[in-house]
Amino acid sequence: MTRTSEYLYRLWDQGQQHLAAGRYVAARTLLERASDLAWRACDARSLARIFLPLLETRRLIRYQAAEGTILIAESAAPPRRQLRRFSPGAAGTVLMYGNSGQATRAADAICAAARRTGCALEALLLLRHGHQASLASPHDPTYAAGLPVLWTRDPSVTIRASTDPSLVIPLPPPAAYEGHSTGLGALARESLLIAWEALALRWQSRHPLPAGAAPWDELRWLRQALAIDPACEPITMRLIALAEGVEKVE
Repeated sequence: MTRTSEYLYRLWDQGQQHLAAGRYVAARTLLERASDLAWRACDARSLARIFLPLLETRRLIRYQAAEGTILIAESAAPPRRQLRRFSPGAAGTVLMYGNSGQATRAADAICAAARRTGCALEALLLLRHGHQASLASPHDPTYAAGLPVLWTRDPSVTIRASTDPSLVIPLPPPAAYEGHSTGLGALARESLLIAWEALALRWQSRHPLPAGAAPWDELRWLRQALAIDPACEPITMRLIALAEGVEKVE
């Protein structure tokens, strides 16, 4: 076993220990480092094994962030001001306004705060076009790549499936909500869980895989889609199955 392989497996083992202990942000950091090493080494066997606990970690963080404080910003504001709305150690999601560059930098700052504090904090972008708003990923920060937003005070609005081509994301008016609550907080939580996956699936439809692509080309394409929604289960499970197939061939 090479030094790189030893380091990779040590990261993988430590990440799973953190996952078992409920330290999800620390687990994600270590497992993502292990996956980066596996990608650089074109190690399909390790990818197939790392991504299952990595998916679990990312999904647990996602649920914590969606069930915590959901801050829907009224206007562009520095990330420090946004984060003041959270109590120390709190989980949550920030939906922030600004142009694509400003909002992406702010989202990066919130992700850095999550790594620094170990808290489950996530961010999405609200981009304006006239009087309309679009909910977008910080990794695909354009209005066209986002999902149209329907502002509503009705908590009973039906949220469609992530695969619906005409999906509209219902959100309550700008304010802070508790995702674990009922009413508008629950509406915001369920909308976010659907929106994340829908954004990744929409990215795939906008950037289709070329016909006849080699397995490693598809693996890299799936990895790009996971940059949009790291916790996307259907994309991750496809990546794991494909990596397992590549391992058997190799």
